[in-house]
Amino acid sequence: MAMALHRLSSSIKSLRPSFYYMSAFSSQAVSQKEISRINWTKPLNAPLEEVDPEIFGIVELEKGLELIPSENFTSLSVMQAVGSVMTNKYSEGCPGARYYGGNEYIDMAETLCQKRALETFQLDPAKWGVNVQSLSGSPSDFQVYTALLKPHERIMALDLPHGGHLSHGYQTDTNKISDVSIFFETMRYRLDESTGYIDYDQLEKSATLFRPKLIVASASAYARLYDYARIRKVCDKQKAIMLADMAHISGLVAAGVIPSPFEWTPQSHYKSITALAVALKQGMTPEYKAYQEQVLSNCSKFADTLLEKGYKLVSGGTDNHLVLVNLRNKGIDGSKVEKVLEAVHIAANKNTVPGDVSAMVPGGICMGTSALTSRGFVEQDFVKVAEFFDAAVTVALKIKADTKWNKVEGLCGDNEVRSLSIRLIKVAQ
Repeated sequence: MAMALHRLSSSIKSLRPSFYYMSAFSSQAVSQKEISRINWTKPLNAPLEEVDPEIFGIVELEKGLELIPSENFTSLSVMQAVGSVMTNKYSEGCPGARYYGGNEYIDMAETLCQKRALETFQLDPAKWGVNVQSLSGSPSDFQVYTALLKPHERIMALDLPHGGHLSHGYQTDTNKISDVSIFFETMRYRLDESTGYIDYDQLEKSATLFRPKLIVASASAYARLYDYARIRKVCDKQKAIMLADMAHISGLVAAGVIPSPFEWTPQSHYKSITALAVALKQGMTPEYKAYQEQVLSNCSKFADTLLEKGYKLVSGGTDNHLVLVNLRNKGIDGSKVEKVLEAVHIAANKNTVPGDVSAMVPGGICMGTSALTSRGFVEQDFVKVAEFFDAAVTVALKIKADTKWNKVEGLCGDNEVRSLSIRLIKVAQ
């Protein structure tokens, strides 16, 4: 029946994916004068550059040097899927069990997406299921917590200043920062500050005292690989659930270039369903594996170059797609360096490092290689990126010395930072 309707719709010339007057459905001729009255469809078919040049200009400015580890440049085919007619749909429920009609093709897309997710991560559908409806990593985590835990049951996760994420229940001594810390009781495990690696021995001791119901094996700014087997052992001893939120590293896992957590734990997927289905298909190709191998190779070269320039990296290097630079030995904080980089269209994010007490003025910068690898960067390009970063730190130090720049705001404003940061371009040329 669906195929018959598809053939029928294809035969009607007027049924194309745009907005217009559908006179093919009229039982009598419509005059040209009447058709000319229908002018509200024109802006619906016009491109963004024509409809809203101001927003178009802002979008174009986004195409700078992207170094934020959790961001990437989406492929053309995925962007086409996001901007397709599927973006108009609002669907409640699951495939085959929606709350209202008109979801036949949404069901097809979501079912295909689920199938591809299992194939991409090489999972047996007899043992694994997948939910692809979550918008992003943070709501995915909260859905898992509320499904598996009762209110105020206990969660252990990596501490935010040591590379963890807010969605894993961060709180200070006086404030509950995230909704997770409000609804559940949380305890943090940390890095061994002498090595920059997760202190699994201390994690095990803390778990024995805290007795968590769930332990999160995940990070936002940790440059090394997780020992999933070790955490699984701790979870088994405490009869706790192990959750791997692999939002940052899912592409590397899919390509098989770093260890997978699926042998040890449940995990959650995310993003727009139709577009995710397209991305998952790409994730099964040899080209995608080659891309992720290049991401790792680029990051290794980036880390080595930064070390050669005298920068300290938390854990001393990297095993994945990111580096976490500790700037304390340079006499500058991450907020100021981030601001200088931003002034010359280089996006990186300030990040806490072990020992920090403020997330707003942290001691580090976190940078990743995925986005620029998507643009075709290879190892030698990241040598140049490291030079840009080094120049930014030099400029930030100069601004701090010349202006008594004690805070990100205040004595040194945006315009002053931007004008002084022109030196960055000159130094790097």
